[in-house]
Amino acid sequence: MTTHLYCVLPHQFRAVVPAGLNGVAGGRVRAIPVDGLVAWVSDVERGVPVSIDGIRAHNDVVEAAMETGSTPVPARYGQRFDDDEACRAALVSRAASVEPLLATMQGFVEMTVLVTPSTKRMIDDLEPVLPEMFDPNTRGVGRQYLDTLRKREMRTGEISHASDDIASKLADAAGPLVHRTLDHQTITPMPLRTISHLVARDDVERYKAAVGSVRSGREFRFLVIGPRAPYSFCALGSDAGGTHGMNLAD
Repeated sequence: MTTHLYCVLPHQFRAVVPAGLNGVAGGRVRAIPVDGLVAWVSDVERGVPVSIDGIRAHNDVVEAAMETGSTPVPARYGQRFDDDEACRAALVSRAASVEPLLATMQGFVEMTVLVTPSTKRMIDDLEPVLPEMFDPNTRGVGRQYLDTLRKREMRTGEISHASDDIASKLADAAGPLVHRTLDHQTITPMPLRTISHLVARDDVERYKAAVGSVRSGREFRFLVIGPRAPYSFCALGSDAGGTHGMNLAD
């Protein structure tokens, strides 16, 4: 067995793990005290592979910690230790970073905005494949193909500039309520933009209203996700973004 780490909470929440809360691979979640904080962990068999179900179970435990009224510092998925003592030792060794981070996160949650092209925009950007392009005997096929590539490159640039404009409008609207911002690096064609904001719990409804007041037009649409644990703001190193939660190896 190994000890799987989900999150850490202030020390006074050591006794509030919900009865029957299970985590990765069905392991019962328990709390272990670590000086000025408490860690939520469970036993996991060695060699349990990374899976979508495992990631969901990990996040479900973190969300249960959110429901205590405190803000947990979520651990990046997959941090496992030989036993509880090894987990405790790792947290103690990083206490100078973990404890201030936990204190800073209290009262805050993460809100995320996904910016995507509208259906109209996606249809407009579809370049029809001309039947003659498949006929090697048709004159000018190469030129038509290159023209198609150029048009697509131009549209990509237009979309990038337009998404910058949307991001700026969102920042202006929600700015007074946002304490930190992380513009995530895009690794897939959609969503075009993923922006996370650190917002006070008490300001969540005002934040949603502010973002909802931004007109996306016919070209784009956006989806607001949250509140959730502040995964994107829990780095222990010099990097301001945690992206996927606290990593004790940072």
